[in-house]
Amino acid sequence: MTKETSSSGTRDAAIFSRGSLNFTYELLRETNAELASIIENIIQSSPLPTLDTAPNKSTENGTPEDFSKKKNEALGSDHFRIELRPLQIRAILEALLLHEQQNQDTQNICQEIMGQALIEDWMNLAYQIIAELPEEPESSTVH
Repeated sequence: MTKETSSSGTRDAAIFSRGSLNFTYELLRETNAELASIIENIIQSSPLPTLDTAPNKSTENGTPEDFSKKKNEALGSDHFRIELRPLQIRAILEALLLHEQQNQDTQNICQEIMGQALIEDWMNLAYQIIAELPEEPESSTVH
């Protein structure tokens, strides 16, 4: 459930891995087919472009720069930017929380941990969207 790092060094909560989206889809498809379809469409779209590093300074044995470039390409090539409306994100969170509550006795510990991490990823996206909202000027109180 990794996130891509933005130019400021912080993680961009709107970047989800294919694995996170697949897990979201699997958890949503039985309870909310419309949201699951939206997630499926994201997964089927083109992933974000790969991350480029410094120019390749290869030798016949390969260099640390080669390894670094391949690693970054692998990380950047299977991530997607989530551009959903706030109410859609809220509905996804509600569905994931409901799924977690309904299945807490039947899930194994790995599924539970992955589900909690997934909820945290979607919560971080919701927090990011809230933080990016323009501040409203304080209105005078009406008497």
